[in-house]
Amino acid sequence: MKILSLSACLLAATFSFASLAAQAAGNVTPEPYRYGMHLDINKVVSIHEEPSDLCQVVDARMDYLDSSGQQHSLTYRKLADACGNEN
Repeated sequence: MKILSLSACLLAATFSFASLAAQAAGNVTPEPYRYGMHLDINKVVSIHEEPSDLCQVVDARMDYLDSSGQQHSLTYRKLADACGNEN
């Protein structure tokens, strides 16, 4: 019974942390990437890109934590994941 209670508490804490991370990512204004800019990336929180079935350039966003633990968001252009299937 104690294991079940402990598991439920850990699961709730995990979802709470994930929810806080998602809310923090929503509060940060994305900064557009500029060639040569210095990036202090300690941990990548998430990467999002526009869905595409075609091999083309799409907009993407990376949410990350810097070495002091502050959250940042960066927008950039990249080849779609669909390009991985091309020769």
